[in-house]
Amino acid sequence: MEINITKLEQTEAFGKAIASFLVTSNDFNIIYLDGNLGAGKTTLVRIILKALGWSGAVKSPTFSILEEYHINGIDIFHTDLYRLDGQNDFDMLGLEINQNNRGVLFVEWPEKIEKFGIGNEIYIKLEDKIEYRLANISSDNQDLLGSIDRIKLNNPA
Repeated sequence: MEINITKLEQTEAFGKAIASFLVTSNDFNIIYLDGNLGAGKTTLVRIILKALGWSGAVKSPTFSILEEYHINGIDIFHTDLYRLDGQNDFDMLGLEINQNNRGVLFVEWPEKIEKFGIGNEIYIKLEDKIEYRLANISSDNQDLLGSIDRIKLNNPA
């Protein structure tokens, strides 16, 4: 599924659709965020966290590598793997995810690690084009894809 995003309001609608899915999901989800520097990965996470009810600052985990949030019973982990050398570095973080809990792990620069293979994985590739940003979303989770498909981004015809 592809979405053309030309305005911040459309990015907000996209993020709110993901947040809405996360609120209704009783599962642990992993969202892989792929894209060049400045493609909007952390911005999208900020929008999602705000839509979930987070009122504090959301900083990029580029230097901390991992940030944790707990919002309304949802465990949220946001990691940026840009500075890691691979799976061994990631394993050394000691991140322990209880996949039986309700939550989400956002992974920026997912090519640095092996995929988790838990079944609730969403892959979002953000690309900067000259006049718009392209979000390419893929997942085996049809509920999430349906949530995103229902949003109206008011793209010009």
